Amino acid sequence: MAEVELRRISKMYEQQKVVNEVSAVIEPGEFFVLVGPSGCGKSTTLRMIAGLEEISGGDLLIGGKQMNHTPPSGRNISMVFQNYALYPHLTVKENILFGLQVRKVNKQEQIKRLNQVAEMLGIAHLLQRKPRELSGGQRQRVALGRAIVSQHPICLMDEPLSNLDAKLRGHMRTEIRRLQQELGITMIYVTHDQVEAMTMGDRMMVLRDGEVQQVGRPLDVYNHPANLFVAEFTGAPPMNTVQAVWRNNGDRSGVELTDQGSTTFLPLGSFAGIKEGAHVVLGVRPEALQPVEEGQKAPGSGALAIKVQGVEILGSETIVEFTVSGKLWKAKWNGQWTCKRGDILHVGFHAEQARLFDGNTGKNLANVAVQEKGEIRECVQ
Repeated sequence: MAEVELRRISKMYEQQKVVNEVSAVIEPGEFFVLVGPSGCGKSTTLRMIAGLEEISGGDLLIGGKQMNHTPPSGRNISMVFQNYALYPHLTVKENILFGLQVRKVNKQEQIKRLNQVAEMLGIAHLLQRKPRELSGGQRQRVALGRAIVSQHPICLMDEPLSNLDAKLRGHMRTEIRRLQQELGITMIYVTHDQVEAMTMGDRMMVLRDGEVQQVGRPLDVYNHPANLFVAEFTGAPPMNTVQAVWRNNGDRSGVELTDQGSTTFLPLGSFAGIKEGAHVVLGVRPEALQPVEEGQKAPGSGALAIKVQGVEILGSETIVEFTVSGKLWKAKWNGQWTCKRGDILHVGFHAEQARLFDGNTGKNLANVAVQEKGEIRECVQ
């Protein structure tokens, strides 16, 4: 296995920089996910690693060796594309073995690898079929099989599940992750789906407009987003946010919300370095907003009186929509709740579940230690 290191790599198209000094160290055997909205530069970054795009600036190292000008065939990697890139005139067997035949691998070794992969992926009964006779999920397995038989230590995947239906995507997420762990290969995976990134990756890199927003373990990124973009990008539903004003009053410090001339104060405790009257953005995850009885104070914070705008009952959970200072918020509750549009409810959250962001830069302001269960925990920037 080999380490992959990106040292401030960039990509220019004429005068436009689409990837701007991206840096990361991807450990051997790691499942590393590049995630972000369309056009953020994640596929371009992957193609630079593969050697399919020229690197405009910076260095790419694989196994400690610079690979900027090494052709794809010399990088010891395999790749699975979004459209699977199967040869339509070849059978499944011929598609899987094509790369081994080009490399003139011993025929007995070819058959041995083919049988192992076909059994592993459950496609042994499809070996004589052509791609047009396969479903989307079967084609995806064939493309994956072709990458696995190469036995390259690094596998790149560019949104391989985007053409599948929701149920099959869920199944294939589990299968790809299992195969990666069993084979011990380094996987670099591109997706626009933050659910895939959260459930599959050992670590994830969030990109926006060609620039790195945050790199870290999925739960660290989710619990401690570096900025407002990451906070609103991750989560299903994503984090609720609203403009607010910070009020300093010792332990009773918190945010002031304004809605149609009336104000609501929510105590959040002490945050060092935030000036009185500073414009901030309050962020709260939907699952942190829980129902409370009228007049009952939420633990560590005040309660919000809300007017239900919409309800989605999903079987095991219920999504309740309402507005806070003109912004649509969502609360996610376990079970089936029978509330309806127009109902007046009260919701609250623990103060430590709130996130504060700079109103101008969007940077996470949670840079102070908070007291939780008798221990000091540092919030991650």
